[in-house]
Amino acid sequence: MAQQLGGSCATVTSLINSTSADPHDYEATASDLAKLAKADIVVLNGAGYDGWAEKAQLDTKRQAVVNVGDLMGITATEEHEHDHDHADGEEGHHHHHGSTNPHLWFSPEAVLKAAEAINAAYTDKAGASSATAATAQRHFNEWNGEYADFVTLVNKARSTDVQRRYVATESIISYLLEYIGAIDKTPATYTNAMNSEAEPSAADLKNAMGIVSGNDVDLLVVNPQEMNGFAKKLNDAAQSSNKTIISVTEQLPENQKTLLGWLTLIANQALATDTTNGYFLTQDVKDRSLSDYEGEWQSVYPLLQDGTLDKVMEAKAKKGDMTAAEYTKYYDAGYKTDVERIAIKGDQMSFTRGGKTATATYEYSGFKILDYAKGNRGVRYLFTATGDAPEGAPKIVQFSDHGIAPTKAAHFHIFMGNDSQEETLKEMDNWPTYYPASMSKEEVATEMLAH
Repeated sequence: MAQQLGGSCATVTSLINSTSADPHDYEATASDLAKLAKADIVVLNGAGYDGWAEKAQLDTKRQAVVNVGDLMGITATEEHEHDHDHADGEEGHHHHHGSTNPHLWFSPEAVLKAAEAINAAYTDKAGASSATAATAQRHFNEWNGEYADFVTLVNKARSTDVQRRYVATESIISYLLEYIGAIDKTPATYTNAMNSEAEPSAADLKNAMGIVSGNDVDLLVVNPQEMNGFAKKLNDAAQSSNKTIISVTEQLPENQKTLLGWLTLIANQALATDTTNGYFLTQDVKDRSLSDYEGEWQSVYPLLQDGTLDKVMEAKAKKGDMTAAEYTKYYDAGYKTDVERIAIKGDQMSFTRGGKTATATYEYSGFKILDYAKGNRGVRYLFTATGDAPEGAPKIVQFSDHGIAPTKAAHFHIFMGNDSQEETLKEMDNWPTYYPASMSKEEVATEMLAH
């Protein structure tokens, strides 16, 4: 966040910057302490989390120190320590926070206060009337706009009374979950054991597993860096009871560009109210039949090739991080197909290529939830040809239309293969897309702009 706010005006060094490092075990090197001493601005988490940095000899007359724990009025009430020995013989790390939760970067209030303090430090060091201060202020204003979007997301969920109930293997993101109005159903005895030097008793663990498996919980939150035997058992209980599992590391994952973007992703995963963009509860996914896709369908690939979708690509470029030409190239690979038309009626599908049509009968083979690298998810509905499919009709068909329960598809992406469902599930780059054949080219483009 300090780098995002400073841009090219700041050189930011993060002393712990990998999810492979455990901050709870971190021991500062002489080089680390030297970098702290040389910095113009030092940003500390505080609250006992980075006690080694709080105890470092800093020149507070020359250096601006932003201590987020101090900004929030939170200090370590007990020694922030960890224990590596587990009663169950499993390897892992056990956090001991006492009565303090130091994971302040998961607190939206703390993040806002930290951003304001870092911006003030930049302005103070650069000089209030300097060009550097003006640039930093512009970065902060842009960041503040993103923060407003985050607050809007949460407020929208609050206004519709979305309330998620969760169990957590540890209290890593409890500030964020509290902010979005989620209800903690983790048994107090389990939480107290995990936040102290004790291990959960067999009875406490059994109780926690029962709650995870029950109807009064929507989510399980796990930290993949801290998957000891107890966490694994809760994870297994969530999987077997078809519950949504949110996996959150302590540090910013390598595939996340900004802290605020990461918090927004986690909030979307927990709220699970945006099915179209891949945020939904696992337990809400239902079986579907081929009747959801019945009708005559046209491929959009010819529309991309003849320029009809140029305005769609231009609109994507205005919102996204690629140019219109780059989006066109991306969708050319995605939409590419020689199947111009698909007709679906009853349990039969017909595929038309170059004037030739092949028809086969298909049976439902269930659904598969896929986890994507950027943190959202998708559902594919699987169908398998019965008997020998004729040439031109695929053995395997998988539908994705952003739906997770029975409803008539407005459009769909289709994955086709001749090996197995498992092999076809591996296809991520080519997803031929179809809209109703009754729509004109312009109507398809208009619909895609809205979508």
